[in-house]
Amino acid sequence: MTTPEVSHGRGGAGNINPDDTKYVDGEIVRQGEEGSHGDGAFSTGRGGAANIADPNKPASIVRADRQVVPEEATRPSTDNESFHVGRGGAANVHLSAEDQQKKQQEHHDKHHHKVLDGPTTPGSKHNQGLADKLKHKIFGVFKK
Repeated sequence: MTTPEVSHGRGGAGNINPDDTKYVDGEIVRQGEEGSHGDGAFSTGRGGAANIADPNKPASIVRADRQVVPEEATRPSTDNESFHVGRGGAANVHLSAEDQQKKQQEHHDKHHHKVLDGPTTPGSKHNQGLADKLKHKIFGVFKK
């Protein structure tokens, strides 16, 4: 039997290599009694008739199964925090409600307030650009 080939990365011939790794579920441990649970029909796998057991026993009213998630497989919630997903770019940034509000306020402050400039008369220092300074220097001579 040949070694299976796997693709690593985003594609391309350089990412296809032989793989002889024996994969296992490292974090998930299946525990419990094997065989009849006395609970009627139940599924014991991914589907298919061979994964249904005890078809002749009635099911109990209370469920006996429960989901167990190992602590290693959990992470703290990011519901109220900003986080980044993907490979980069603004579309992959998910902002918390607080950060979204700050960003909107900064955008509003930057783009939606009026700048009141003072008069650009000779001798005035308020928001006077180079063109205004030259204009007053050149044409100010004629006003004297």
